Amino acid sequence: MELYVYDKALTLKGVIDEISSFIWIRRYWSVGEFKLLVPFTEDNRKHLVKGNLIMKQGDNEAAEIIYTNIKKNAIGKEEIEVQGKFLTNWLNSRILVKQIITSATSQSILDRIVTENLIAPTDSARVIPLLELLQNPTELGSGVISYTSEPFISCQLAVEAVAKASKLGFVIQTDIRSKKHIFKVYKGRDLTAEQAQYRSCIFSQEYDNIYEQEYENSTENLRSACYVGGEEKEGVARQIVAIGTASGLDRKEIFINASDITKTYKDGDTEVTLTLEEYIQRLMARGERDLEQYTETLNFSSKINAHGNLEYKKNFDIGDRVTCINKRWGIKINVRITEVAETYQQNSNNVDVTFGESLPTLFEKINKMR
Repeated sequence: MELYVYDKALTLKGVIDEISSFIWIRRYWSVGEFKLLVPFTEDNRKHLVKGNLIMKQGDNEAAEIIYTNIKKNAIGKEEIEVQGKFLTNWLNSRILVKQIITSATSQSILDRIVTENLIAPTDSARVIPLLELLQNPTELGSGVISYTSEPFISCQLAVEAVAKASKLGFVIQTDIRSKKHIFKVYKGRDLTAEQAQYRSCIFSQEYDNIYEQEYENSTENLRSACYVGGEEKEGVARQIVAIGTASGLDRKEIFINASDITKTYKDGDTEVTLTLEEYIQRLMARGERDLEQYTETLNFSSKINAHGNLEYKKNFDIGDRVTCINKRWGIKINVRITEVAETYQQNSNNVDVTFGESLPTLFEKINKMR
């Protein structure tokens, strides 16, 4: 395979065709990453520098180099190791300076977060060069929700929260010809065994399209009910709303602090005052959205047979909902492909797929506690 290296202006700097190993990890509602190991050459040293972009041949997703390491082993072999993240990581370089309070579709909220903070912010210094919003996007039917952003939150965290709650994916695609990066919200296809619109995508060792499987199911992170606290004012009782109907041992509660949602706020130059009913609706919307982050964890990771009956990016892709079966384990589940790790080495390539959600890392748990 060949990798193309571009600078920030999308000018081609070089082509890499001798690769020791290459791992390319795509994610549906989070930022992807890559790791590349190549022999040391003068061209590789010049081109594989921080800030340059990597693209695979025939692909439209790019990743930015954020780490480089040159080493010489005991037998004198020199190699360059490069790591980086997909361009959606640019969302993490901006915060939501102006709070967004709106009732709109999840799709339009995601577009608005990116537009107001990366594409067309009031302060021109915050503009991400060459980044645009997808023109004439397909309506994804995400539904209208009441949304209030947390003050000064990272745009990446804001986008991930909305995308995850609405089961939408997001990506920044790169068009080399027009020298543009395009932010796009999309929705994976339903390829489960029960639907009839598309060819079903079923992963099972019995179909010889799976090499390895690992199943995880955890309720450690599960919360089935929440109490949401509104703004705090001295001498005024705080508005608390409850969400969730589970009872007994099935009820697992959590408190969500929504003090940033105020009854009176500025919308431009206009001061808006919500009725009690409207205010409660906004608190409930925050609670329902945040409660989505505390669901039962289901993870069915598999190493796919790239030469089996299902072809990656044709019969299935990141974001699609598929059916996984292991009769011996008594498992048949419909799950979404949330991560794909492509591994390329000199004589082989593998595709590792994560269905559902992997268990949260310690870092992710800490972020949820903030």
